[in-house]
Amino acid sequence: MQRRKFLGALAGLTAALGTGLAPGAIPVPSAEAAEPRLPKGMMTFTFDDGIITNYTKAFPILRRRNQLATVGIVASRVTSGNNDYMDIPQVRELEQAGWEVASHSLTHTRPISIPRTYAQERIPGWRLDAKRIDHYQAQYEYDLVSGIYQDEMPLVPVESADQVEATKGSYWYDRTIAELHVHPYRALPPQSLDIRVGSYQRELEQSRRILREAGFNVDTFIAPYNYWTDDVKAMSVDYYARACTGRDSDNRPATFDPYAIKRFMVHEHDTVQSLSHIIRDHCLHYGGWVVLCFHGVGDSLGWEPYSPENLDALCQWLASENIPVVTVREGTRIMQELQRKNGQRTKTLSKKES
Repeated sequence: MQRRKFLGALAGLTAALGTGLAPGAIPVPSAEAAEPRLPKGMMTFTFDDGIITNYTKAFPILRRRNQLATVGIVASRVTSGNNDYMDIPQVRELEQAGWEVASHSLTHTRPISIPRTYAQERIPGWRLDAKRIDHYQAQYEYDLVSGIYQDEMPLVPVESADQVEATKGSYWYDRTIAELHVHPYRALPPQSLDIRVGSYQRELEQSRRILREAGFNVDTFIAPYNYWTDDVKAMSVDYYARACTGRDSDNRPATFDPYAIKRFMVHEHDTVQSLSHIIRDHCLHYGGWVVLCFHGVGDSLGWEPYSPENLDALCQWLASENIPVVTVREGTRIMQELQRKNGQRTKTLSKKES
């Protein structure tokens, strides 16, 4: 279905919600009529991690059928020069073609592995190494280091204590004894040393800032590893308009939460038939919104890379079934409009029944 036709059908649907009927529908009991649905549902492609094959392989496949997607970008990777990932000009081309650019965090780290908030970033207990000049050590209680900063200047990771001693503005994490070693830009008494380690709040805030400063319209967050808790969700509200998780389920207007958009994980060996069955069941039968989570496409890059041939066949099937393909941003807008219209209708029915 062309986007204009779909939006026209949606307008007819939301108008019909005032009577409790979708266009051309047979009257049903009021309990069922209270559940709004989309004419043919809708479907969204999301591609996590900003892998280069999203640009070289997925983009041409979707473009042939005028289909769009949302791509989750890890901010530290898009500027890294690593050609396994897209660079800024490539991501910009996607956005200019209608794709949505979303934040997929700063360094792709789980919130349970690092401090949660800026307030928890400061590391106490520094002591000078008696044998090394300007070399400080401190115990570290978390599993990973997503980045270390002095005066908001990032320190560079190195591979040994000797390299820390030789490199000003560096750090090394000795995992064996859970101890950090740093050679700061400015030497200070240990009790005055203000060294901070990256938090998940920083992952949320700085990834959005970096991508926006690069010129991208970013207001969606895609959770790395689909890890999502109530406190992380609460933090995301300060920086984003919506957030995607996992949970292998569809989204429906009556229960839709823009900060917990559910996605089906796509695995390397998933067939076109198995994915089309999911979409047919949730979109065509129930009028829901299916969001699929892909990573790499073809080659061996990324988690569970999907076959370009299968992706092409899936896109062809979607086009043949006239199932609308939308970005996360557009899908959220449509779901919230359905919620609003249905809420107004429910209030009207309540007044009539009272």
